[in-house]
Amino acid sequence: MQEKVVLMRIIYKILHKFENFYWQKIVKKQYPMLTSFSRNRLSKERAIGLVYMLHHITEKNPNGIPTNEDLKVSPQFLETIIIKYKKQGFSFVSLDELSEIIASGKAPEHPFIAFTIDDGYLDNYTEALPVFKRQQVPFTIFVATDFIDQKAILWWDILEDLILKNDSILIGGKEYRCHTFQEKWDAYRILRKIILCFDPKKLKEALEELFSFYNIDWNEPIRRQAMTWEQIKAISKHPLCTIGGHTVSHAVLNQLSEEEFRQEVSKGIEKLQAAIGKPIHHFAYPYGSPNEIGEREYHLIREFGFKTVFSSYGGCITSENKYQITHLPRVYLHE
Repeated sequence: MQEKVVLMRIIYKILHKFENFYWQKIVKKQYPMLTSFSRNRLSKERAIGLVYMLHHITEKNPNGIPTNEDLKVSPQFLETIIIKYKKQGFSFVSLDELSEIIASGKAPEHPFIAFTIDDGYLDNYTEALPVFKRQQVPFTIFVATDFIDQKAILWWDILEDLILKNDSILIGGKEYRCHTFQEKWDAYRILRKIILCFDPKKLKEALEELFSFYNIDWNEPIRRQAMTWEQIKAISKHPLCTIGGHTVSHAVLNQLSEEEFRQEVSKGIEKLQAAIGKPIHHFAYPYGSPNEIGEREYHLIREFGFKTVFSSYGGCITSENKYQITHLPRVYLHE
């Protein structure tokens, strides 16, 4: 009897290894754009699809800070990726379709891709929309309404510009060397971490105090980079486009009280619905990593009844995601 048990365990291990090997081969073929580490993770999780997260659809700056440049993909790259996936037999789904797939708990016949874009940048309208129209692929834009109202402070762009133009900077009474590229990147990461800890309600005041040595127009980048309400209305009418919520001010949500959280979400949704004349069924957390969201945020967001809610990490979509509808995973699309 004991020998039979040992034999069965050996057979099970062999079958398990074979199954993992098979899935790794499948995933490698289906997701050639991902790193081997990511593909290995997808094979273990039995991926049925991916939700890609984008921000800027524009040319990269080869001399820029990687933290910011990683948020960009060129229109040519985006179109190339779509064409590759088409050749591999993928389907492209809207978030309404994705919510139905997840609710069913069943794997679809073909693996799928869903494209989402965060914030509301102008290049979503001028560069991304033509690509999605040519390829007839659905996409979603998660809009933070302060972007469209030109109130959002794109401090990450201002910080990058300051670092790139100087060999040293004086911030908060401390000097940061920015002579070499590595020094520039190190300074950016240190200061970014500091800024993300600021009280969202007093962000501008805190930034002005931190950067008091410099005369900065904090709203200049958003005036150049954001869509207008007219463009939001126009793009929302396209059958391929879905508009989703992304709060009002793109705040770090775990630094807000529960009532402030509700106001950030509800006021953003109300303004979007009034502008486009359609209900908002989908939402993405600003920043959206474990540093900014957690169990409290997952609990609070349930009050709004969204069909899907997205984080900015976590990998693939699986048939088990119906149990985590308040923090569905996404993957950065890197060029």
